[in-house]
Amino acid sequence: MKKNHPNQALYFIWTCNIIAITIFLYSWKFVSLSWSDLYSPTFLIWLTLVVAARHGGLFDFVESKIYAGIGCVIEFAALIILPFPLFALSLVLSAAVNIADRFRKKHPEPFTGPDFNASSTLIAGSISYSIFWGIIESMPGSEIFFTIALLLNTAVFGILRIFLINTLISLDEGIAWRTGPVIKADTVLTEGILLITGAVLAITYLFNPYLILFLIVPAVLLQDLLQKANKAELIYIDEKTGIHNYRYFDEKINEMYTASQKNGTSLSLVFGDIDFLRDVNNNFGHSTGDDAIIAVGQAFKQSLQANFTAARFGGEEFVMIMPETSKKAALTHAEALREKVKTLDVRGEKNEEVALTISLGISTYPEDAKDIHGLIQTADEALYEAKRKGRDQVSLYEAKNTGKLIRFS
Repeated sequence: MKKNHPNQALYFIWTCNIIAITIFLYSWKFVSLSWSDLYSPTFLIWLTLVVAARHGGLFDFVESKIYAGIGCVIEFAALIILPFPLFALSLVLSAAVNIADRFRKKHPEPFTGPDFNASSTLIAGSISYSIFWGIIESMPGSEIFFTIALLLNTAVFGILRIFLINTLISLDEGIAWRTGPVIKADTVLTEGILLITGAVLAITYLFNPYLILFLIVPAVLLQDLLQKANKAELIYIDEKTGIHNYRYFDEKINEMYTASQKNGTSLSLVFGDIDFLRDVNNNFGHSTGDDAIIAVGQAFKQSLQANFTAARFGGEEFVMIMPETSKKAALTHAEALREKVKTLDVRGEKNEEVALTISLGISTYPEDAKDIHGLIQTADEALYEAKRKGRDQVSLYEAKNTGKLIRFS
């Protein structure tokens, strides 16, 4: 299963990674630090906070996970408090912890995400940090210039991060940059409030380190409230269909796989692909093809039960994750979905009826796969078999006895 523009997105991620690594290495050349700085209480405190904030699945706080967004608050505060090389080191170690954990959990994309979070923050931080200290050193002791420097630091850091993240999403989703979800007013406002919170946290720490104990909990709660109030989850929504996108699937499959491992329950995965969408585009027009994609996306959404998750991979490809669902139950559900797609009312540009069908492939953990990689691969193989056998059918991966695919139609 492929996204629309995976290569461009990956090239952009690794370009940012190379730039960030270069900045990290050069920062140690131009800033004089001693080994004792690595053991200072301030660095150890903020290193712990950065790692904890960016690794929400590892640390629980007041019975609530530390959300990824709080990482923005903590990292911006660390940028103000720490010498830049130590700030950069905290980001590198935070990314390393996340990547190592993804390898441990056999995550299908161990690098994508943690490394870009770190590299985009490091790139934005290096520029805003230079502006911040450039102004302060030009007018030492001036409270007005400190305030101006802090405001510029916040604005530049936020703008650069938004630019980098929105660019990645536009490449990943194959959408115009100006339509990216990160530059929407609500998301920008959320980012701004989080950065201001980080600045207040940093100033409070510099004034009295013990006072941050009174600010960490409100900062975590603020992040949760902003996500709900401003619908920050839109970053996980496919713009065309209104259902979740590949990015959400990428995170959710890891979460559900971990839960299945822990609880000893089944996890079924259904891959779907609209049949002959290219013919629909050629015969009825691309707007009709878009209508077909939207209709199928809604069919997936309407077919959700309990804690199921549906997402669009891009193009004509869809997926449904079914936790605590046996292969037999997944097959029944997939068959109902296949029949539902056949009844969709999609019309061509001249109001002619368009017949739609979908091919689906099913795989179930743990009987068909030992990890996420295997689950995704076997579901994809089952989908391929359904299309190879004539389309408009469900293929069930059977590995226990024969290692072959059994087709149901």
